[in-house]
Amino acid sequence: MSKPISKISFYFNAKNKKAVNFYNLIKSFISQKYPKVIIDNKKPDIVFVLGGDGAVIKAIKSFNYIHTLFFGLNLGNVGFLTSIRDSKKFLEGVDKLLSGNYFVSSHNLIKVAVWRNNRVVFNDDVLNEVAIQNLVGMVKAEVKINDLAFQNIFGTGVLVATPTGSTAYNLSAHGPIVMPNLECLILTELMDHNIPTPSLVVAKNEKITIDIVDFRIKEIFQMKQGLQNTNCDVVLISDGAKIFALNKGDKIVVTNNYKKVYFGELEKDYFLSSLKEKFYKK
Repeated sequence: MSKPISKISFYFNAKNKKAVNFYNLIKSFISQKYPKVIIDNKKPDIVFVLGGDGAVIKAIKSFNYIHTLFFGLNLGNVGFLTSIRDSKKFLEGVDKLLSGNYFVSSHNLIKVAVWRNNRVVFNDDVLNEVAIQNLVGMVKAEVKINDLAFQNIFGTGVLVATPTGSTAYNLSAHGPIVMPNLECLILTELMDHNIPTPSLVVAKNEKITIDIVDFRIKEIFQMKQGLQNTNCDVVLISDGAKIFALNKGDKIVVTNNYKKVYFGELEKDYFLSSLKEKFYKK
């Protein structure tokens, strides 16, 4: 038995009719069977997220990584971050959770900072990955680990993923899948024109630095950054949610984060079950 839950909150896209319908259904179920459970959007014990992995990430950022549980009810395509993937089992799962029959899974975060002219111009807490990417061409970048030059990249970019994010962009880039309970960073190049370098898994306390050495300025895309528009040939993408335009000479520093994210799960080895469901074909 785990800690009793008395305060809950919901996160979903109000324009998603399917999510709204399930919200009303679950809310009605809880009010009837667990009348003492209240909705508290400031300090909930658990946040029910109706959506896919993207919605889970948005929910976590929206609640600013407060010390609470996140419980995803999958309405998306992949659902690695969700706790129930079959909508037919939503009420059964919610019932099990509120009765205290659940496990807590902690996931490490990383921190990214962009240094420009000796000052930080961007920073973020990251659950899945940090991607540095040229939108329409190549970027020359130097990768350092603990200030030791490790790799020169001339390709579309490079990403640093967490174990949680190993099944996201990192997987699409043919990086390794890593169990989410491991504490490490995953360095994966993107379409490097040099001799391909395998992904590198490093300990969580290592510092990864990526120097933007050069790229061709094409001025095809612009984005609003602060109060003005700026060219964005090469960008940093944080968790697929935040985008920051990079300049030549920028230094991206990725380090371990003291913050953690906690998920409510209903079964042990849930991650392995997710992998089996996605990849194992009879």
